Amino acid sequence: MSDESFFREVSEELRQDRIKAIWTRFGTVIVTAIVLILLATAAYVGWERYATSEANASGDRYLAAQDLVREGKTDEAIAAFRELAADGWGAYPELARLSIANAEAASGDAQAAIASYGDVAGDSSVPQPLRDMADLRAAYLLVDAGSLADVRGRAERLTGEDNALRYAAREAIGLAAWKAGETETAADLFQTIVDAGDAPSGIAQRARLMLELIAAEKPAPAASATPSDGAATEAPASAAEPANAGGSTAPAGAATSDQPGAEAPAAASPETN
Repeated sequence: MSDESFFREVSEELRQDRIKAIWTRFGTVIVTAIVLILLATAAYVGWERYATSEANASGDRYLAAQDLVREGKTDEAIAAFRELAADGWGAYPELARLSIANAEAASGDAQAAIASYGDVAGDSSVPQPLRDMADLRAAYLLVDAGSLADVRGRAERLTGEDNALRYAAREAIGLAAWKAGETETAADLFQTIVDAGDAPSGIAQRARLMLELIAAEKPAPAASATPSDGAATEAPASAAEPANAGGSTAPAGAATSDQPGAEAPAAASPETN
Protein backbone atom coordinates (compact mmCIF):
# COMPACT_ATOMS: atom_id res chain seq x y z
CA MET A 1 0.00 0.00 0.00
CA SER A 2 1.39 3.34 -0.98
CA ASP A 3 1.68 6.22 1.44
CA GLU A 4 -0.92 8.18 -0.53
CA SER A 5 -3.50 5.42 -0.19
CA PHE A 6 -2.76 5.06 3.51
CA PHE A 7 -3.22 8.78 4.19
CA ARG A 8 -6.44 8.81 2.17
CA GLU A 9 -7.91 5.96 4.20
CA VAL A 10 -6.90 7.59 7.47
CA SER A 11 -8.44 10.91 6.40
CA GLU A 12 -11.67 9.18 5.42
CA GLU A 13 -11.90 7.44 8.79
CA LEU A 14 -11.25 10.71 10.62
CA ARG A 15 -14.01 12.45 8.64
CA GLN A 16 -16.47 9.70 9.45
CA ASP A 17 -15.56 9.89 13.13
CA ARG A 18 -16.15 13.66 13.13
CA ILE A 19 -19.52 13.26 11.42
CA LYS A 20 -20.56 10.60 13.93
CA ALA A 21 -19.47 12.85 16.78
CA ILE A 22 -21.41 15.83 15.40
CA TRP A 23 -24.50 13.72 14.84
CA THR A 24 -24.27 12.21 18.29
CA ARG A 25 -23.98 15.66 19.82
CA PHE A 26 -26.33 17.71 17.63
CA GLY A 27 -28.47 15.13 15.82
CA THR A 28 -31.51 15.70 18.01
CA VAL A 29 -31.23 19.47 17.58
CA ILE A 30 -30.94 19.17 13.81
CA VAL A 31 -33.95 16.87 13.55
CA THR A 32 -35.98 19.13 15.82
CA ALA A 33 -35.07 22.21 13.75
CA ILE A 34 -36.07 20.48 10.52
CA VAL A 35 -39.38 19.40 12.03
CA LEU A 36 -40.06 22.91 13.29
CA ILE A 37 -39.29 24.42 9.89
CA LEU A 38 -41.66 21.99 8.22
CA LEU A 39 -44.38 22.67 10.78
CA ALA A 40 -43.94 26.46 10.45
CA THR A 41 -44.12 26.23 6.68
CA ALA A 42 -47.27 24.12 6.86
CA ALA A 43 -48.81 26.52 9.38
CA TYR A 44 -48.00 29.54 7.23
CA VAL A 45 -49.46 27.96 4.11
CA GLY A 46 -52.54 26.90 6.06
CA TRP A 47 -52.97 30.39 7.50
CA GLU A 48 -52.61 31.98 4.08
CA ARG A 49 -55.29 29.73 2.69
CA TYR A 50 -57.57 30.44 5.63
CA ALA A 51 -57.04 34.21 5.37
CA THR A 52 -57.71 34.12 1.65
CA SER A 53 -60.86 32.12 2.18
CA GLU A 54 -62.12 34.52 4.88
CA ALA A 55 -61.25 37.57 2.77
CA ASN A 56 -63.12 36.11 -0.18
CA ALA A 57 -66.14 35.47 2.03
CA SER A 58 -65.99 39.05 3.35
CA GLY A 59 -65.74 40.32 -0.22
CA ASP A 60 -68.85 38.38 -1.18
CA ARG A 61 -70.72 39.84 1.81
CA TYR A 62 -69.57 43.34 0.90
CA LEU A 63 -70.79 42.99 -2.69
CA ALA A 64 -74.12 41.62 -1.48
CA ALA A 65 -74.57 44.66 0.78
CA GLN A 66 -73.73 46.96 -2.12
CA ASP A 67 -76.42 45.24 -4.16
CA LEU A 68 -78.91 46.04 -1.40
CA VAL A 69 -77.93 49.72 -1.64
CA ARG A 70 -78.52 49.72 -5.40
CA GLU A 71 -81.91 48.09 -4.87
CA GLY A 72 -82.90 50.87 -2.49
CA LYS A 73 -82.92 48.61 0.60
CA THR A 74 -80.87 51.04 2.62
CA ASP A 75 -81.74 49.76 6.09
CA GLU A 76 -80.89 46.18 5.17
CA ALA A 77 -77.67 47.31 3.52
CA ILE A 78 -76.60 49.30 6.59
CA ALA A 79 -77.31 46.29 8.82
CA ALA A 80 -75.21 44.08 6.55
CA PHE A 81 -72.37 46.60 6.55
CA ARG A 82 -72.47 46.81 10.34
CA GLU A 83 -72.12 43.03 10.63
CA LEU A 84 -69.22 43.10 8.20
CA ALA A 85 -67.56 45.93 10.12
CA ALA A 86 -67.80 43.82 13.29
CA ASP A 87 -66.47 40.48 12.02
CA GLY A 88 -65.13 41.06 8.51
CA TRP A 89 -61.67 40.13 7.30
CA GLY A 90 -58.84 42.18 5.85
CA ALA A 91 -59.71 45.73 4.78
CA TYR A 92 -63.43 45.00 4.50
CA PRO A 93 -64.38 46.16 8.04
CA GLU A 94 -63.02 49.65 7.27
CA LEU A 95 -64.66 49.68 3.84
CA ALA A 96 -67.92 48.62 5.45
CA ARG A 97 -67.77 51.54 7.89
CA LEU A 98 -67.23 53.97 5.04
CA SER A 99 -70.06 52.35 3.09
CA ILE A 100 -72.42 52.79 6.04
CA ALA A 101 -71.88 56.55 5.78
CA ASN A 102 -72.33 56.39 2.00
CA ALA A 103 -75.64 54.58 2.39
CA GLU A 104 -76.86 57.07 4.99
CA ALA A 105 -75.97 59.95 2.66
CA ALA A 106 -77.76 58.26 -0.24
CA SER A 107 -80.88 57.87 1.89
CA GLY A 108 -80.91 61.62 2.64
CA ASP A 109 -79.78 61.42 6.27
CA ALA A 110 -76.93 63.90 5.94
CA GLN A 111 -76.32 64.39 9.66
CA ALA A 112 -76.01 60.65 10.32
CA ALA A 113 -73.69 60.32 7.32
CA ILE A 114 -71.51 63.21 8.52
CA ALA A 115 -71.24 61.58 11.96
CA SER A 116 -70.32 58.21 10.42
CA TYR A 117 -67.71 59.82 8.19
CA GLY A 118 -66.31 61.54 11.26
CA ASP A 119 -65.99 58.21 13.07
CA VAL A 120 -63.95 56.78 10.21
CA ALA A 121 -61.79 59.90 9.78
CA GLY A 122 -61.03 60.06 13.49
CA ASP A 123 -59.97 56.42 13.86
CA SER A 124 -56.18 56.13 13.68
CA SER A 125 -56.42 52.38 12.99
CA VAL A 126 -58.10 53.05 9.63
CA PRO A 127 -55.74 53.44 6.65
CA GLN A 128 -55.02 57.10 5.89
CA PRO A 129 -56.49 57.08 2.35
CA LEU A 130 -59.86 55.95 3.73
CA ARG A 131 -59.71 58.60 6.46
CA ASP A 132 -59.00 61.28 3.84
CA MET A 133 -61.90 60.09 1.71
CA ALA A 134 -64.23 60.16 4.72
CA ASP A 135 -63.29 63.77 5.49
CA LEU A 136 -63.75 64.79 1.86
CA ARG A 137 -67.22 63.26 1.56
CA ALA A 138 -68.24 64.84 4.83
CA ALA A 139 -67.04 68.21 3.48
CA TYR A 140 -69.25 67.88 0.41
CA LEU A 141 -72.27 67.16 2.60
CA LEU A 142 -71.43 70.10 4.84
CA VAL A 143 -71.59 72.48 1.86
CA ASP A 144 -75.39 72.23 2.25
CA ALA A 145 -75.66 71.00 5.83
CA GLY A 146 -73.04 73.17 7.54
CA SER A 147 -71.05 76.37 7.39
CA LEU A 148 -67.92 77.42 5.52
CA ALA A 149 -65.95 76.86 8.73
CA ASP A 150 -67.31 73.30 8.96
CA VAL A 151 -66.24 72.56 5.40
CA ARG A 152 -62.80 74.04 5.97
CA GLY A 153 -62.43 71.96 9.11
CA ARG A 154 -62.82 68.77 7.07
CA ALA A 155 -61.22 69.67 3.74
CA GLU A 156 -58.52 72.27 4.45
CA ARG A 157 -55.85 69.70 5.29
CA LEU A 158 -56.49 67.93 1.98
CA THR A 159 -55.69 70.94 -0.22
CA GLY A 160 -51.88 70.57 -0.15
CA GLU A 161 -50.05 70.01 -3.41
CA ASP A 162 -48.94 66.54 -2.30
CA ASN A 163 -52.47 65.29 -1.61
CA ALA A 164 -54.27 63.32 -4.31
CA LEU A 165 -57.64 64.77 -3.22
CA ARG A 166 -56.52 68.42 -3.34
CA TYR A 167 -58.72 69.49 -6.26
CA ALA A 168 -61.87 67.92 -4.85
CA ALA A 169 -61.11 69.50 -1.47
CA ARG A 170 -60.64 72.94 -3.08
CA GLU A 171 -63.90 72.50 -4.97
CA ALA A 172 -65.78 71.74 -1.74
CA ILE A 173 -64.33 74.80 0.01
CA GLY A 174 -65.02 76.93 -3.07
CA LEU A 175 -68.67 75.86 -3.15
CA ALA A 176 -69.06 76.60 0.54
CA ALA A 177 -67.40 80.01 0.12
CA TRP A 178 -69.69 80.86 -2.81
CA LYS A 179 -72.73 79.82 -0.80
CA ALA A 180 -71.52 81.98 2.12
CA GLY A 181 -71.21 85.01 -0.18
CA GLU A 182 -67.40 85.05 -0.27
CA THR A 183 -67.29 85.13 -4.04
CA GLU A 184 -63.71 86.34 -4.31
CA THR A 185 -62.45 83.45 -2.21
CA ALA A 186 -64.55 81.04 -4.24
CA ALA A 187 -63.33 82.49 -7.54
CA ASP A 188 -59.68 82.18 -6.44
CA LEU A 189 -60.15 78.52 -5.54
CA PHE A 190 -61.96 77.66 -8.77
CA GLN A 191 -59.32 79.52 -10.77
CA THR A 192 -56.52 77.49 -9.20
CA ILE A 193 -58.35 74.33 -10.29
CA VAL A 194 -58.75 75.57 -13.86
CA ASP A 195 -55.14 76.78 -14.09
CA ALA A 196 -53.65 73.58 -12.66
CA GLY A 197 -53.89 71.62 -15.89
CA ASP A 198 -53.87 68.22 -14.18
CA ALA A 199 -57.20 68.45 -12.34
CA PRO A 200 -59.75 65.71 -13.10
CA SER A 201 -61.86 66.72 -16.09
CA GLY A 202 -65.15 66.68 -14.18
CA ILE A 203 -63.84 68.91 -11.41
CA ALA A 204 -62.19 71.28 -13.90
CA GLN A 205 -65.39 71.56 -15.91
CA ARG A 206 -67.45 72.35 -12.82
CA ALA A 207 -64.86 74.95 -11.78
CA ARG A 208 -65.21 76.71 -15.16
CA LEU A 209 -68.99 76.73 -14.81
CA MET A 210 -68.72 78.24 -11.33
CA LEU A 211 -66.36 80.95 -12.59
CA GLU A 212 -68.85 81.82 -15.32
CA LEU A 213 -71.67 81.90 -12.77
CA ILE A 214 -69.71 84.15 -10.40
CA ALA A 215 -68.83 86.50 -13.28
CA ALA A 216 -72.48 86.66 -14.35
CA GLU A 217 -73.58 87.51 -10.80
CA LYS A 218 -71.35 90.60 -10.61
CA PRO A 219 -73.34 93.85 -11.18
CA ALA A 220 -72.59 95.73 -14.42
CA PRO A 221 -70.76 99.09 -13.91
CA ALA A 222 -73.02 102.18 -14.18
CA ALA A 223 -72.74 104.16 -17.51
CA SER A 224 -71.24 107.67 -17.16
CA ALA A 225 -71.23 110.51 -19.72
CA THR A 226 -67.85 111.48 -21.16
CA PRO A 227 -66.72 115.12 -21.40
CA SER A 228 -66.99 115.04 -25.19
CA ASP A 229 -70.59 113.85 -24.95
CA GLY A 230 -71.45 116.71 -22.61
CA ALA A 231 -69.85 119.29 -24.88
CA ALA A 232 -71.69 117.94 -27.90
CA THR A 233 -74.98 117.96 -26.04
CA GLU A 234 -74.63 121.61 -25.05
CA ALA A 235 -73.45 122.75 -28.48
CA PRO A 236 -76.89 123.12 -30.18
CA ALA A 237 -78.23 125.29 -27.38
CA SER A 238 -75.27 127.65 -27.40
CA ALA A 239 -75.30 127.81 -31.20
CA ALA A 240 -78.94 128.71 -31.34
CA GLU A 241 -78.67 131.70 -28.97
CA PRO A 242 -77.09 134.18 -31.48
CA ALA A 243 -79.74 133.43 -34.10
CA ASN A 244 -82.58 133.93 -31.63
CA ALA A 245 -81.00 137.08 -30.28
CA GLY A 246 -80.81 138.53 -33.77
CA GLY A 247 -84.55 138.04 -34.30
CA SER A 248 -84.13 135.57 -37.12
CA THR A 249 -87.41 134.07 -38.30
CA ALA A 250 -85.75 131.04 -39.86
CA PRO A 251 -87.30 127.75 -38.75
CA ALA A 252 -85.43 125.47 -36.36
CA GLY A 253 -82.74 123.45 -38.05
CA ALA A 254 -82.37 125.89 -40.98
CA ALA A 255 -79.16 127.51 -39.80
CA THR A 256 -76.91 128.89 -42.56
CA SER A 257 -73.16 128.56 -42.85
CA ASP A 258 -72.78 132.18 -41.55
CA GLN A 259 -74.14 131.26 -38.10
CA PRO A 260 -71.51 130.37 -35.51
CA GLY A 261 -71.57 126.72 -34.41
CA ALA A 262 -73.93 125.66 -37.20
CA GLU A 263 -71.91 122.48 -37.78
CA ALA A 264 -71.84 121.32 -34.10
CA PRO A 265 -75.07 119.27 -34.16
CA ALA A 266 -73.89 117.36 -37.21
CA ALA A 267 -70.52 116.58 -35.56
CA ALA A 268 -72.23 115.32 -32.40
CA SER A 269 -74.75 113.17 -34.22
CA PRO A 270 -73.88 109.43 -34.08
CA GLU A 271 -75.83 108.80 -37.27
CA THR A 272 -73.54 111.18 -39.22
CA ASN A 273 -70.48 109.56 -37.94
